[in-house]
Amino acid sequence: MRREMEERKQRFEDKNEVRVRMAAVLKKLVSNVSFFDSAHIFTPHGDVPDDSALRLIILAPEQFYSCDETRLAVDAVLDHVRNHGAKFRHCGNRLIFLAPDHSILIQLRDCIRITLSWNSIVEDVKAKHLVADNFQTQQYIKELQSAENELLRVARECYKWVLCPTQDNPKVTKLKVKVFPLNTDGGTLESEIEQVCINNELVIAAWSPIYLRDNLKKYYWKSNKPAVGAMGFWDDTHHHPYLPRFKNRSVLEQAIVEGASSRDFFGTAYVYHDGKFDGFKLCDANVQLDNTLLLIQPDVAKAYETAHPPTTPLERMPSNSSSSGLTFHTFHGNVIINTSTAKKHMAQVAEEIIAVLTKEPKAEVSVTLEIQAKFQSSASEQTKRAVKETARALNFKNADWGVKVTDNSNAVPIEPSNRLNFN
Repeated sequence: MRREMEERKQRFEDKNEVRVRMAAVLKKLVSNVSFFDSAHIFTPHGDVPDDSALRLIILAPEQFYSCDETRLAVDAVLDHVRNHGAKFRHCGNRLIFLAPDHSILIQLRDCIRITLSWNSIVEDVKAKHLVADNFQTQQYIKELQSAENELLRVARECYKWVLCPTQDNPKVTKLKVKVFPLNTDGGTLESEIEQVCINNELVIAAWSPIYLRDNLKKYYWKSNKPAVGAMGFWDDTHHHPYLPRFKNRSVLEQAIVEGASSRDFFGTAYVYHDGKFDGFKLCDANVQLDNTLLLIQPDVAKAYETAHPPTTPLERMPSNSSSSGLTFHTFHGNVIINTSTAKKHMAQVAEEIIAVLTKEPKAEVSVTLEIQAKFQSSASEQTKRAVKETARALNFKNADWGVKVTDNSNAVPIEPSNRLNFN
C-alpha cells in the first residue's frame, strides 16, 4: 500500500495538480473568515475588484515570505496595492494579505501529493481498476482521511504571515509593508487573523471621535478650509495608507454620530455657501453620513453658533428632545442624488432610511422618486422612446417629455417641526 502511494506521488506536478489542490485547501480554511467582505486565493491584481470592500488576498506559493527573503511577498503586496490590471488602483488601502512561509512550503506540497495519491488509489478501487479486498479498501480510505487531516494542519501552519501596506505620513511617498506572524497553534484561522488585525490596528472595528477629530485636524482642517466632507474622508481612507483602515463604513458613521453629540469634536452641516452653513448643528447627534455631510472644526463651529443663534423651535430644541415631552408623528425627507453614484446612493437610502422607518410598528411609509432631466437641445427620439416605454413598464405615475408647469399656489407648507430636509 505504501509503495503504491509513493510511486503515484511522482505523477503530480507543482504547477498543475499540486497548485490546484493547494488553492482548494486554502478555500476551505478561509471559507468562514467573515471578518473580511471577501477572500481571494492566488488572484491576479487585475481580477481583484477596486472598491470599498475589505478584502483578504491569499498570496500564491511563489510569493512566499521568509525572514531571509522578504522581497517576493512584499513586491506582490505593493503590486496589488498600486495596480488594478493595467490601471491604477484607487482602493489599495482596503487590502490585507496572507503569505505562506517558505520553510513549510516543501512539506505542504508533499502533503498534497500524498493526499492526491491516496485519493487516486481509492478512486481506482471504486472503479475496479485496482483489485482490493474489503480490509484493504478500508485501509485505503483510512489513509486518505488521515492525509486530508494532516494537509489541513500543515496548510494552516504554512500560511502564517499577515502583511499590511503602511505609510507614515503623506510626505513619505514610499510605502512600507508590515509583517505579523499568526499563532498557528491557537484558534481558527479566522479568529487569529482578526486578532492580529484588531490588536495591531491594521483594521479599525470601533473608533473614537477623538481620533476622527485628530485626523481631520492633522490632514484636512485649515484656516481657509474649516469644514471637510465626511464622505470625502471616507473615500480617502480607501486610498491612503496613512489613514485608518475601517472594517466598514458604519465604523466611521458611529464615530461621527458619537462625536456630533458633543461640543468638543466638530460641528456638522450639509451645505456651505455665501459664508453660511445650511443645516448647521452643534452638540446634536441627529446626523447621517452621506455625500452632503460636512464636519466643521470645533472652534469655528462654536463661533458660528454664537454669530448665528437658533431662530426656530426646531433649531433651539436639544438633541434629546424626547425627554422634554415633544414627539413627532411625521417624517419628510429629500436628498439630492449624484447621477454618477445614483445606484449606490439610492441603495443606501433604501437600506439605511426606508428600512429603518418601516421597522416602526404601524408606520405608513411612502416613497416618491422624482427625476428631472434638462437638455441643451432636444433629446433624441431613441432616448425619448426608450425612457417612456421603460417608465410605463415600471408603472411610473407620469413620465412626460416637454415643459410642465405646476401651480403650487394652493400647496400647504409642512411645519418646520414636522420636516427634516437633507438638502
